[in-house]
Amino acid sequence: MDHSNHCKSKWRFKTQWMAFAFAVLSVFTFSCDDDEVVNKEGMAPSELRYAMVAEVYEGKAMESARPVVFSADKPNFEIVAGAAEENGVYLEDQFQIVDTTGVVKLKADNQLIAGKYFLDVKVSNKSGETVFPKAFELTILPSAIEGLQYSPSTQVLVRGNADSKSSVPVFKGSKPVTFALTEETDFEIDTKTGVISLPADSEIDAGTYKLSVKAINVADTTDFENVITIQVETKAYDLVYSPQQYMEVQQKQAKQSTEPTIKGTAPITYSLKEDFGAFVIDEKTGLISLPAGHALDINTYNLTVVVTNAHGSVEFANAVSFGIVEIKAILPSDLQYANASYAVNEGFAFATEVPTVSGSTPMTFALADNYGAFDIDANTGVISLVEGNALAIGTYPLTVNATNLKGTATFDNVISISVKAAVEEQVFEDGWDGVSPAAGEKRLGNMVEYSSIEIPVQASNNKWTRGWGNWTVLDKEGNSARGAVMIPQKTENDDWLIAPSVDLTSYVRSKLYFSGYSKYGIDDSTLKLYVSEDYSGNPETATWVEVAFDQLPTTSPAQDREVDLSQFDGKSVTIALRHESRLAEGLTVDKFTRTHFILHFEVKAFKK
Repeated sequence: MDHSNHCKSKWRFKTQWMAFAFAVLSVFTFSCDDDEVVNKEGMAPSELRYAMVAEVYEGKAMESARPVVFSADKPNFEIVAGAAEENGVYLEDQFQIVDTTGVVKLKADNQLIAGKYFLDVKVSNKSGETVFPKAFELTILPSAIEGLQYSPSTQVLVRGNADSKSSVPVFKGSKPVTFALTEETDFEIDTKTGVISLPADSEIDAGTYKLSVKAINVADTTDFENVITIQVETKAYDLVYSPQQYMEVQQKQAKQSTEPTIKGTAPITYSLKEDFGAFVIDEKTGLISLPAGHALDINTYNLTVVVTNAHGSVEFANAVSFGIVEIKAILPSDLQYANASYAVNEGFAFATEVPTVSGSTPMTFALADNYGAFDIDANTGVISLVEGNALAIGTYPLTVNATNLKGTATFDNVISISVKAAVEEQVFEDGWDGVSPAAGEKRLGNMVEYSSIEIPVQASNNKWTRGWGNWTVLDKEGNSARGAVMIPQKTENDDWLIAPSVDLTSYVRSKLYFSGYSKYGIDDSTLKLYVSEDYSGNPETATWVEVAFDQLPTTSPAQDREVDLSQFDGKSVTIALRHESRLAEGLTVDKFTRTHFILHFEVKAFKK
């Protein structure tokens, strides 16, 4: 029989019958004033009646209707005793009564279990007092489980540790409760307490698991999905060196294993139980190394790796084996560099590619004669020169010795290095020589102009009287020559003269050479030099690096300026002269504007 449904049906029947009887009684025997009190002068309270409560579930709040009582004046109500039947257990202080109205209350989360409860209520007035046995009757029905929680919601269980268990869950609802896991899993749950654990022989993988719990009581069966997250932690297991667990190595040769795979809770550390005086293991990665020149005899060495984490240490016997065999080295042969000869600028740095060579490894390289300047990497065979070396102009044939376990092979004149005089090449030039002004055209050769504030203005003689444009500039001898002139026309301005594409990818020791002068105004620091690596047509969206230079003279003729651009060697860049004048405290446009005259603008560098 479903106890819950049986109790509910029984309770509904009683409620309906009592409500009907009470209604009839109230009509034919008495009537009530606003306080639901029948006033009989000089009488102690009598005939206390409560309407039946419809249904109350275990742990839920309840509040009765106001009762009816015969009383000569305002009555006072008090619970004097209580009792329980049908498995109920009466507890003091769980019921409360409002002394002025007689309303009986139960708070939410009260401790009363399912059953039938009776209250003896005392009612007093000025004429006396009366105790009404079992005046209030309440049936509490079993409540389904709700609000099941594990605290914290994420907990750690250690595989193989019998004492590693979850906390006891808290919940609301009728007891006793039977707990079960909703899905088949390695985890176990105590059916009486709800505590979750792992059997000692479980082989579940370390990781995160979400569990759902089913709670069953007399009222109902309730599922709580993903009610707890279990972080399973373990000692280390499944250590595997792949693809080789056995490695063959010749006497005195170096050898290295792969990094192993491992399961278990991180962080973990590795060590060797026995290193045989030669093997080394990386404690973080587990990679095992045998250095060159070791003294191990011909034999097979089985290594036991010890893996340790917070839960203990585990030994993995014969995790990897090294077989030391007799030397079968082949003498170095056929040493070749990508190019048999190279040309190098005098005093420049230089390095070859890694050469190819046949023969047994490991192998080392040395130069028979380094001419006091060449160097060779003993491990790779790369031949190099440092920047600023003092080698004289000439040709240098180099002989390389290659050595392995078998012996040394000499490769005579395997490569030739020619040192030549360094010649500075022109990478960029302005291109405005011999170009005359023209209507509507800037005539700035290989350079472009950009104005971010004012619109450039051209006069009737084709001279640009605002912004950058082609016009006459006085050279160092005071003669007229073609150049670029920037006239701010006594107004705020921001004008750029741009060399948009200067390719230095194959060059070193790059330099900018330009000359010019300025006139008029009092501010001679308005011309700036900038370099950008991301210019794409609009200087306002590019990233610029300011490069310092000595300011141009404030009178003609032109003076030369040389600017080191080596920080941009190997890159493709944009170079710009920027004239910007802004109003500020103490300055007016009549005072700060200055016209700039640029005679020439070119970039030179040395080919790598």
